[in-house]
Amino acid sequence: MPLSPAPAEPMTAEAEPVSLYQAYRVCEDIARTHYENFPVASRFFPADLRIALAAIYAFARQADDVADLPAPSEDRLRALDAIEDAFLRSLDGKPRGPVLTALADAMERHNLPTEPFLDLLGAFRLDASDATFPTWDDLLGYCRGSANPIGRLVLALHRIEDPETIRASDAICTALQLTNFWQDLGQDLRRGRLFLPLEDLERFGLSARDMTRPSSRQALTKLLAHEVRATRDLFARGTPILGRTPMLLTLHLRATIAGGRAILRAVERLGWRVLERRPRLNGPTRLGIAVKALAGIDG
Repeated sequence: MPLSPAPAEPMTAEAEPVSLYQAYRVCEDIARTHYENFPVASRFFPADLRIALAAIYAFARQADDVADLPAPSEDRLRALDAIEDAFLRSLDGKPRGPVLTALADAMERHNLPTEPFLDLLGAFRLDASDATFPTWDDLLGYCRGSANPIGRLVLALHRIEDPETIRASDAICTALQLTNFWQDLGQDLRRGRLFLPLEDLERFGLSARDMTRPSSRQALTKLLAHEVRATRDLFARGTPILGRTPMLLTLHLRATIAGGRAILRAVERLGWRVLERRPRLNGPTRLGIAVKALAGIDG
């Protein structure tokens, strides 16, 4: 099946110039459409930072969509190469389409580094290659490209550069990415993706082929409990960031961490049933998290 160019077109195809206002509006629309998957598009941020985050997210969302297309791996990889070329050209003053127009402006306006965007594209290439992860360290390496760059860009927007805060951010972002993996286990398996370390499957007597069998339910529940514990440890390692960031960012981080921990509790309660039911936070739970964040209470 040939790769459909539609998701990549805004960044790789020739397009009519757009105003900055129009470009940022497109990015904000993309961020709103996928709000659950982009918690940093938060009302806690001032407007100038929020629109910059929307541009960052729109770039990441469109590239990620290309990596996940139902197309041959080599086609997806070529499309990601084209996106990287278009991104680098945009930094030389030649952006194509609204997303790169907004992103290039945000990067110049806020002096954002280039490396996190290239790291994201590296992780998306692993997705396009349908990579699996032999060890826990391999999976953490993937998270360093797929999740940690977003946190580092958020810190860069706030002019935060100290190594301790960056390390704490990396721990939180990795924990959030892992939480999403456990939350999405069922739907990922259905589309042929596996984000559990193969060494952990072996440790609990499982294989990728038999994970969904009724006979594997008890072992899968134990495996998920093991992964949840490791993910909680990462959240704990990252919580010192709450004492190192400006008030509005701290409010957002407190709510984000609480939401991640609530999802982990739901995954642990469901066990193997996450194959059938994706845990979500309902309205009252979200409200409670927001209230606690405003009160300075960690969830």
